[in-house]
Amino acid sequence: MAHDSFNHDPLTDALCTLIRTGELSPGERVDQRIISERLKVSRTPLREALRALESDGILTRVPNAGYAVAKLSATDLLQCYSMRTLLEAEVLRSISWPDSDGIAKLEALNEDCRAAARADDIEGLIEANRAFHFLMFSWSPLTMFVNEIGRIWRLSDPYRALHYQSNSDRRKRAVVDHDAMIAAVEAADADELVALMDRHRSGSRTMLQSMLGPSASPALLRLPQEAPLSQGSHLSAS
Repeated sequence: MAHDSFNHDPLTDALCTLIRTGELSPGERVDQRIISERLKVSRTPLREALRALESDGILTRVPNAGYAVAKLSATDLLQCYSMRTLLEAEVLRSISWPDSDGIAKLEALNEDCRAAARADDIEGLIEANRAFHFLMFSWSPLTMFVNEIGRIWRLSDPYRALHYQSNSDRRKRAVVDHDAMIAAVEAADADELVALMDRHRSGSRTMLQSMLGPSASPALLRLPQEAPLSQGSHLSAS
């Protein structure tokens, strides 16, 4: 399975899983005694992992109370999606196109997504969806970009889980979107792949904008909703 960070650490991954699955909810205080027993680790490595997640913005430090899971507003999440728009476009345009084995792995991961969606297995779908996207990202040499994308995904994981839980159409559409992405990879069509990824994110982004309504600031409304055209596309269109 492809991981979303080149600084992969099993303990921070385990903590992120607790957050993603709702065992630790946004805004909830992290009880280090309970978590150390739950994960069967001592307090010292746990504290190091908690500090690492604080530095990534996934946890916040609470005065006299340790750590809590970061709670993001619709405004925060909309910024996350705009950062993903820019970073993921650059990563996808820089990938080395895979051989038949790489495409087979991508297809297998989407079959995992399909099976999880049919079974209403939200956690399985989130894991397979993450593995699908980060396999593609792993074909890029832009490792710092990929690590930052991983951080942004981890920030929004609890909200992605809620979106999948409440929207069966979104679960089904994810697999169809992935099928189209696989076809773009097979065709080595970077512009099409980027455009498909933009559409893949569009439902969540539209929902966030509707939540903000007229309260959205002009600065937020100016954030990019789609990746800019690549230089080659721009020249051919002009």
